Parts: sequence; C-alpha cells; structure tokens
Amino acid sequence: DFELNLTGLDLRHALESIRQMIDRQRRRREIRSVLIRLDPPVPGEGETLFRPVGKHLVELLKKEMISRVKPYADKECSGFVIHLPAGKDDQVEVVEDEKSL
Repeated sequence: DFELNLTGLDLRHALESIRQMIDRQRRRREIRSVLIRLDPPVPGEGETLFRPVGKHLVELLKKEMISRVKPYADKECSGFVIHLPAGKDDQVEVVEDEKSL
C-alpha cells in the first residue's frame, strides 16, 4: 500500500523515519502495509542497513508496534514489508465515552 524510502540515509536517520511512521500510524484507524526500501548491497562497501534495521523491526514486532515483517528484495533495492496495526484515536474514544454518560 505505502512506501518508506530510506535509501541514502544513515542508520540514525533511518530509525528516526521509522519511529515517525509508527507514531503517525497510532492516529490512523486502518491497517497499513508498508514497503521499507533500503540501499542494495554493493560489493566491497561493507554492511548495509538491512541487518540493523531488521533487528529494530523485530523489536517493534515483539512490542506489538508492528504486526508483521518480512524481507523484500528486487533489482533496485532491499528492504522489508511490514504491516502496521490500526491505531486508536484517543479523542474519538473520549467523545464516545461522554455520549454514554
């Protein structure tokens, strides 16, 4: 459904972008599928962000902040496909609670 392009970013900025995406999802009522794009591996260039971002996503999965994660790769990039659970809109819940009083 959606794409988060992290190509060209360092690890700190990539993790911050993921954090912001998770934070925005908390205010949405629908489940979202997101393709997270990372730079592809380049021979002789060292480690890519694939492993550290993957570890971070597994931690988010354990905390139930994402509901699914699977690796993704094509000719242009590597990355992950994740599923974000529907968030809760606190203001709507308060209004609904007040109506029942």
